[in-house]
Amino acid sequence: MSRVALVHGFLGSPADWADVLAHLTPRVACDCVPLAELGCASVADAARTLAAQLERAPCDALVGYSMGGRIALELAATRPELAPRLVLLSAGPGLEDPAERARRAAEDDARASELLRDGLDAFVDRWYRLALFAPFAAHRSFADARARRVHGDAAFWARCVAGCSPGRAEPRWSALPALAARTVFVAGALDERYAAFAARAGVLAPALRTEIVAGAGHVLPLEAPDACARIIESVLPRNRANTP
Repeated sequence: MSRVALVHGFLGSPADWADVLAHLTPRVACDCVPLAELGCASVADAARTLAAQLERAPCDALVGYSMGGRIALELAATRPELAPRLVLLSAGPGLEDPAERARRAAEDDARASELLRDGLDAFVDRWYRLALFAPFAAHRSFADARARRVHGDAAFWARCVAGCSPGRAEPRWSALPALAARTVFVAGALDERYAAFAARAGVLAPALRTEIVAGAGHVLPLEAPDACARIIESVLPRNRANTP
């Protein structure tokens, strides 16, 4: 039996992994970690809390999507022994330019204020009108996902979007070469920004495995759960994941 820890993204929940889990072999045991359990005062704080969980319940592979992927990469960079294999789904390794970092931190502070002022329903509508999410907004999974998101904890997500802003997290591009042999960097073909991140990661760390998922955008666990499951199983020890 192989064990996998999965960390979802901003506004999401463990329910976002349901379709991925449905495509995994029964020989894979999964722990879907809620971001709320990690506090998310910052990416570094969330990674430390996740590390404490993985010390108690080790995994064979750590999988993170978007914000969850940034937290997973932070953990792997600082506690590599706790992430024997790492799958990063639509996860950017961070912003390096100081001006860009300052702009993004200010944007995320404004988002936190909007979320508290207007509530989740209005915020979710604005968030998923971003060009990044156009393929997801047209996907059959969107309506159910939106319904889950509007019933979340607005105060937590406001703290999360500000505290875990890419403008405030340590960029981890430099960690990729050391992690390359254990890491898969995955992006949707319709997600130009993150596909470009994957290309850069592959140049920076040639031993890194990159996967571009055809026909998918940014929200890979919901848009392409079968591909996510295939990639997760591909990194697991074969004698564990595939033993009947």
